[in-house]
Amino acid sequence: MDLDLKAVKQQLRSRIMEERKAIPDKRRSALSAQACSYLEQLEELKNARAIMAFHPFGAELDILPFVDQARARGQEVWLPLTLTAEKRLVPYRYSGPEMLKQGVYGIWEPDPTRAEKAELSMLDAVLVPGVAFDLRGGRMGYGGGFYDRFLAALPRRPFLVGVAFSMQVVDEVPREPHDIGLDGLVTESGFAQS
Repeated sequence: MDLDLKAVKQQLRSRIMEERKAIPDKRRSALSAQACSYLEQLEELKNARAIMAFHPFGAELDILPFVDQARARGQEVWLPLTLTAEKRLVPYRYSGPEMLKQGVYGIWEPDPTRAEKAELSMLDAVLVPGVAFDLRGGRMGYGGGFYDRFLAALPRRPFLVGVAFSMQVVDEVPREPHDIGLDGLVTESGFAQS
């Protein structure tokens, strides 16, 4: 990666993460609830057999109300286990908080001894976390490349939707050839198709 691009990404990542952290808890909860209501209305998610989600971490938008609602609808929800040494994500079927453990960076993730591995061929949709997004499918994560590697290795492309606060949306996310574009983005303001 070119050093200028790396510096631009790092500056953007730091700025957005600081601003996101500054959102008061009560407001974060209200904005998260609004975003979850838009997720619940998306046809691509309503019709999905299996949805890979993520456990919110730190100041991320809280998608757990959507996760609970999807499970109540009878859908299979997966959460990823981060294997840092192998630089990859392994999804497991989410059966409730009792199957989680605190993992990398303090993120709650599946405990392989209490969880069942997901069947990748069933995956219809992925809720993708990140730091910054644009409205053309661009996404900048935390810098590890875990999601891009995971998505590139799937047997078929699922519906990919970013989930974030509208303050995380920028004019243009710096992109590299290996970055996988999203199909859309959900914020507290609604759904924007890429």
